[in-house]
Amino acid sequence: MAVTSLRRNLSVSAALGLLLVPGCHAADQALPYAEAVRTPVDEMPGLESETLSVTTDHSVVSYRYPLLGGAPALMTELRTSMAERQTAFLEELPGGGTPELHQDVALLAASSEVVGLRLTATASAGTNDTFDARSLWYDVAGERILPWTSLFRDEAAIEQAHLEVAGILEDSYRLPVQEMPGLVGEVAARAAQNGEEGADTAAADGAPSPGGDPDGGSDGGGDPLDLADPEQAAEAAERWAGSPLEDLAFSTAGGLAVRMEAADVPGAGSVDEVLLPVEPGEAEELLSELGYHAREAALGRNTADEDFPLGGGLSARAGALDCERLKCVALTFDDGPGEHTDELLDILAEYDARATFYVLGSLVGEFPEPLERMAAEGHELGNHTWKHDDLAGMSGEAVRRDIERTNQAVKEVTGSDPPTIRPPYGSLNGTVREAVEQPLILWDVDTLDWQSRDTGAISEHALEHSVPGSVVLFHDIHETSVRAIPDVLSGLHREGYHFVTVTDIFGADALTAGKVYTDAQPAGQDDEDGEDGDGGED
Repeated sequence: MAVTSLRRNLSVSAALGLLLVPGCHAADQALPYAEAVRTPVDEMPGLESETLSVTTDHSVVSYRYPLLGGAPALMTELRTSMAERQTAFLEELPGGGTPELHQDVALLAASSEVVGLRLTATASAGTNDTFDARSLWYDVAGERILPWTSLFRDEAAIEQAHLEVAGILEDSYRLPVQEMPGLVGEVAARAAQNGEEGADTAAADGAPSPGGDPDGGSDGGGDPLDLADPEQAAEAAERWAGSPLEDLAFSTAGGLAVRMEAADVPGAGSVDEVLLPVEPGEAEELLSELGYHAREAALGRNTADEDFPLGGGLSARAGALDCERLKCVALTFDDGPGEHTDELLDILAEYDARATFYVLGSLVGEFPEPLERMAAEGHELGNHTWKHDDLAGMSGEAVRRDIERTNQAVKEVTGSDPPTIRPPYGSLNGTVREAVEQPLILWDVDTLDWQSRDTGAISEHALEHSVPGSVVLFHDIHETSVRAIPDVLSGLHREGYHFVTVTDIFGADALTAGKVYTDAQPAGQDDEDGEDGDGGED
């Protein structure tokens, strides 16, 4: 089993443009220790970040993430991963107290070739605090999201990295193999059982296996996994789930910094975390081509004189959530803007909620400020015709003129055409579908707010009938409807929902001009044959 030792010589290039997390005092440590390259997002030159918090009577959730204008796919994965963690937290809330979840992102590497991010989540509920962290990697040229396993040459290298960690625990911390935690202990125990020769043979064969599976390291057909392939790397990440390498960083010495919980390392002392060093020479033999690029980026060897390559060009509301992985709901508001719209926008902002407003073109000139605010705060504007006429009673040419007139009015204020249309009353026919050049959006949850004008009944209906993928209909011209939204947001947020726009919930690329959509549920994503909507004032 390999034995590693601390190298105190820090890379000069690591100091060029990258900052270290405070609180690391390697010089005071007698035990092997690694300085990890982790840069807070608000300390990276050329990179903006967004910090958001939602406080309710049952919980506090907050998160901070970088605005990655040059990598929309990475931005979506980052925000979706944080949203998944938030949903899991909210679904598991205890009965009392006010638990808190705080999520953050740090930069592990940044260059024109590769970006590495560290996602952390700290949850507290009374005296019970938990912390988890993982890394996310992005191949810039290929625009591919990659797991941590992609940094390694093959699974034999992943196995060897665990043995390096086990060697430090055994030789420097005097931790017996049988007391080593998790996968490190499993790999070390297997190596001890097989003997040094058996461990070397397994590594050379490229067929190691977490959990002791003698057939490991394969794609199901007996061949070793190709970690250069994103799908196979993801399969390997699943096989090695729970590994401390999930929270891997590069060290300032040019090796690896492997984080372990202090509670899992007896003798570590009063420290928040244990960062074990895999020395540069040992790491050299383990890394893939992507891993080499990532290490160079972490050490600042090709980014020292550059701003962050993927920053800028991104509003605080960009990076759509992947609603196929989340509990999403689209709140929609028709017939405005009106005198209550600004109040509604204030309420939505408290939950970092995005909504879709189907506006009347005739009101745009009367209320331009709310439209400007909608666009600036990441909400979506839809076309609800010029003055709420029944499109099904109009000729194709009349429909086209009405829709275009409203599109133009919205564009003059916001700079963009509305991406979707909602026909008044939900009324449409084949003529309408042939005449329009935008998708037609109806709804699956009608709160009947225009009819009841009862705030309690409106919120109760929305909460009772909304499911993942729902499109919920309200009218922001009614004060009673606007007053119902705080309870709707609070109730759905408590259940782990995320509030997104219509194009987010369906997926902008999945929407087709002239096609009718009611909700994004798997069994009812669209209504190809429906000529009429669900009725109602709208």
